[in-house]
Amino acid sequence: MTAPTTEPDSLPVYERKEVPEELQHLRTVTDLQKLRLKPAEGQKPLALLRVYRRGHGWGEFPLYDPAEAAKMRPLSAKQRAAMEARRTCPQCGEVRDQVVYGKCSSCTAAEHRARQELQARTCWKCRRVSVAAFRIGAGPGEQDRCTPCWVWWRLQQQAEAERLAVWRRTCPGRGCDLVTATDDEIAAVRADPSNRVGWVPRWCPPCAERDAFERAERQRAYEEAEARAVEERRRQVAELEEWARDVLADPDTVILDTETTGLDDGARIVDLGVLTVAGDVLVDTLVNPGEPIPAEASDVHGLTDADVRDAPVFADVLERLTAAVNGKRVLIYNRAYDVGRLRHELTLHYRQNGHPAPDAAAAQWLDRARWEDAMIPYSDWYGDWSDYWGNYAWQPLYGGDHRAISDCRAVIDRLREMAAASHQENEAA
Repeated sequence: MTAPTTEPDSLPVYERKEVPEELQHLRTVTDLQKLRLKPAEGQKPLALLRVYRRGHGWGEFPLYDPAEAAKMRPLSAKQRAAMEARRTCPQCGEVRDQVVYGKCSSCTAAEHRARQELQARTCWKCRRVSVAAFRIGAGPGEQDRCTPCWVWWRLQQQAEAERLAVWRRTCPGRGCDLVTATDDEIAAVRADPSNRVGWVPRWCPPCAERDAFERAERQRAYEEAEARAVEERRRQVAELEEWARDVLADPDTVILDTETTGLDDGARIVDLGVLTVAGDVLVDTLVNPGEPIPAEASDVHGLTDADVRDAPVFADVLERLTAAVNGKRVLIYNRAYDVGRLRHELTLHYRQNGHPAPDAAAAQWLDRARWEDAMIPYSDWYGDWSDYWGNYAWQPLYGGDHRAISDCRAVIDRLREMAAASHQENEAA
């Protein structure tokens, strides 16, 4: 505000610095209370004071004439003592005009000055306190250092400058100390405004020749290593493709897959499928796990408790499963997991039938077949390298719908994909 504003039927509003001289004797209610006064009954304000308070924003407070105000009841001795105690600084003992919280502003300012003086006499490097303050603005890096630290810093600066000067005028070759430039040449190049690179040390002819030879040798070694890696990768891919063709041509090869109640060690089988590489179905059955199927597992394979309620238990399908895999080469996408689920089911089966060594019986049953993993060979053939794992990333089994027999067919498709790649390369060659 630059001037008081007066609206009809309203009081003039002023900011603190804009109150006219003839109204400067007016006081707010708080100011009247300091004089032990209060607005008299029926007394009306003569103006409004507009004040900004931190945390509250702008506010307007009425101004009253102290001459028309009424006197407040005198304070008792106890009240005066309490008010004086609240306005007494506990550090210096002085009575202030306002309530003192912790310490008065004078003591706070004195402590601040003392800290500044102590800081001016404290070396920031070694934290040693001197009698007098250090020089301020003596030079870059020299502020707030004690004499020993300043001397040590200057020696370090001189040593670094000498080392840099020697580096600039000396050949950068390994073990070479031949001077290849003068200080005047270096200064002229550095002073050239068109030179944005700065000074680059010059090589002497023998070192330059040796450096070029070593660079060529490193490049040749790198290219040879790259060529070996490419050849090794080509050989690995060819072996994996040959493995896929051998699997597809082997009449004893079958594909097995399971769906379970989860991924934990106690998960039970709810769907079991065994397929020949020719596509003949040997086993395709739901399995009642004897326990509820969690919702998160149903979200994956779509099977619920209602789907397996009337399905046979594992013991009822064990005979068909044994006939399908006995003496066979059994391929599984992620062998470790499915074999672990079979081992768990077999152990439970033999334990429930009173076998004296259910674990050994389960291992003996698994020994009847040759179990091979299809996921790792396919992932290695696919070649999606992972720097995090330091190996080829495992590939999901695309093409299946997370049902056992469908995933078995997806495994056969992945094997055919691997086997067909080499034939395509041979035809292209």
